[in-house]
Amino acid sequence: MTHASSPAPHQHSRLIRFLSDLAVADIEAAHRDFADRLGQLLDFGDSIVLADALKQRRTWVAAPDTTSAAMVRAEFLSVQERLVSTVVNSCTPGLDNPRIRWPAVARTDSQPASVEPYRRFYVALQRDLDASIRNLRTTVRDVISGLSEPLSRLAAIDVALEDTLWDHTRAFFAVIPAFLEKRFEHLFAGESSVSPLNGLEQFRRECQGLLLAELEVRLQPALGLLEALEEREAESPTIDTLNQKENNPS
Repeated sequence: MTHASSPAPHQHSRLIRFLSDLAVADIEAAHRDFADRLGQLLDFGDSIVLADALKQRRTWVAAPDTTSAAMVRAEFLSVQERLVSTVVNSCTPGLDNPRIRWPAVARTDSQPASVEPYRRFYVALQRDLDASIRNLRTTVRDVISGLSEPLSRLAAIDVALEDTLWDHTRAFFAVIPAFLEKRFEHLFAGESSVSPLNGLEQFRRECQGLLLAELEVRLQPALGLLEALEEREAESPTIDTLNQKENNPS
């Protein structure tokens, strides 16, 4: 099975490029010291948790091998498509169906009076994305953990990573609304050459683009688990093939 190679997260992440293009974040494109940076996020207790997950030897019980990588990918793509639609619909003014809607707020001379409604909107969508993707990640983990001992260990390590890095991940994404506040102030400052109406439309498009880029980043852990499953399926003979060889020795 052929897999599309995943881009290096720091060099090609659409979220990083988007933030850099908006000139709201001083972000270097290349991080050669990624391991050092990751190490700085983990305290001694976190390191012990990860080390235990790596060394753990659990009794692995095989689950019925009825789930294929194609089925898991279909679930992944379904959730991804739904969340993309959620972002696009929520960022489209005037639609009646989104649960989280682009703010319709009072304006002064066609200019938004405050960034606060837009900040609350963005944070609400962040929470929605986070809850859905964490559920997807758990689902993929549960599936692969019963398919082989190496995949079971990978699932255990992923649990440890998610728990250990959760606070750091949440803090990272929590910074983005603050970046948007700076962008809002820039677009609607007195010296800005953008008209209020055009500025609001540009701000709306940028919020949508950031949310879609953020969605891409949030999906990476689940995608990594899925790719591990696909590699296992591509490289290992199926149980049926093994059984056929045992029943029909050459």
